[in-house]
Amino acid sequence: MNSDPDHSLAKTLNSWDIFIAGVSLVVASTTLISDLNGYFTLGLGFAVSILLAFIVNLLLGLSAADLGATHPRAGGLYDYAKEIFGGRFGSLLGVFLGLTFFGMFAFAASGETAAGAFGLQALFHSDLHVNLFIVTVSVLAVIPNIFGLKIASWVNAGLLVLMLGIRLLFGIVGFLGLSATGQWSFANLVSSPIVFDIFGQGGILSGGLALAFWTFVGIEFACSLAEEVKVPRRSLPKGIILGLVAILGTSLIMGLGITGTQPLSSWQALIGSEAACGGSCPQLAVGQAMLGNTGYNLMALASVAATLGSLIVAFAAMPRILYSIARDGNLFGGLSRQFSKLHPQYGTPVIATLFTLVLYTGPALHSSEVVKWVYSAAYVWAVLYAVFHVLAFFSRKRLAAQAEVAFSGAWFAPMTMVGVGLTVLCIYYAFLGQHVEYGGRALLVILTALITAVISFAISSPGKLVPAASEEKGVPLEESGKVRR
Repeated sequence: MNSDPDHSLAKTLNSWDIFIAGVSLVVASTTLISDLNGYFTLGLGFAVSILLAFIVNLLLGLSAADLGATHPRAGGLYDYAKEIFGGRFGSLLGVFLGLTFFGMFAFAASGETAAGAFGLQALFHSDLHVNLFIVTVSVLAVIPNIFGLKIASWVNAGLLVLMLGIRLLFGIVGFLGLSATGQWSFANLVSSPIVFDIFGQGGILSGGLALAFWTFVGIEFACSLAEEVKVPRRSLPKGIILGLVAILGTSLIMGLGITGTQPLSSWQALIGSEAACGGSCPQLAVGQAMLGNTGYNLMALASVAATLGSLIVAFAAMPRILYSIARDGNLFGGLSRQFSKLHPQYGTPVIATLFTLVLYTGPALHSSEVVKWVYSAAYVWAVLYAVFHVLAFFSRKRLAAQAEVAFSGAWFAPMTMVGVGLTVLCIYYAFLGQHVEYGGRALLVILTALITAVISFAISSPGKLVPAASEEKGVPLEESGKVRR
């Protein structure tokens, strides 16, 4: 826990800021793609998948908010594990979990960047290679973070209004029968017997839950701002819960409104077409089908706005994991000095941010298959959700008596165990028949993070402090004084 007020960021954020950060990260281009794929495959059945995923993510949000309130630090899983367990074991575990989270998001960032690049390419009606737009989107998302979180937050607020507004617009247009695809009909949502298949291959659980899970995943990113929140124990849970409800409502209105305008078979043929990039940009084909060129451009704009919003939050939070590890001297010894440096004017972790930019852009340039990246990231992310619950459980058991918590009552500890159980079931059913492929990718990320953490920790200097940012020219991001271990 950070009990030293002199070495903390200014407490300027409230529940609204948490809401914006959480929703901006979650409401991404990849969620637009995954939602449309889910609704067009399962119809009304995907709405059931969405509700199940909402429950799983709501429990995660409760655990994450409690961790953020108890440990208001910017390093996320790294700081949680380090402070809960203490000593060298806690630090090593924290480095491992922090690097796992960082490595996992390479999958998510790659899929999101590719999705936004398709949107930007469409917006300019360009025949240039999509890789050019991948680089452009990534750089545009990094620029606000170089100038500080305040500017990034203002940019995100505008993008959030734009991307939510366009999604809701298409849903409402569909419900009102104003779309060129036809009048809305409930029968279109249940035109296939598979929509109510719960346990079967391709049903509500095995076919819809992975995509539905992706609709909400990432809400815990808002907790990385806890160090700057005025009253974390109130603002974090309020902002996260309101964010999840807003995401749920937007998904249901957009998905059911669009899908109900023609039979599922027609939508499935559309998203598999060349106009939908073979499934990687179905939103563009949907926009064209519903509202012609205007709809096409609106969906392209929504995709670009969503990608920029998500990546801006990602390039704010993920480099700070490396920064937090480095400021404690735990990032490959001498590299800690470099990654803990801050911009001399803006106080941002520039080196960590640029490193993240290069690492996250590379996979997207190699492959722009959005859906595969989404599934791969979702698998690792779900595993880490279970870790959040376990850490929240041990945090209550070990530190609750001496720390502020987001929730009071004996119900919280059992809730974390229920959260673990539901998350494990979610992983099992969501990836039924695909555990080898996506579980293998998850295992690769986890083992790489473990090996990297062990090597990094082995060559670090436990008793040696990283020079304080005040010894550099800049104002420190997280702490303005000495770096503490």
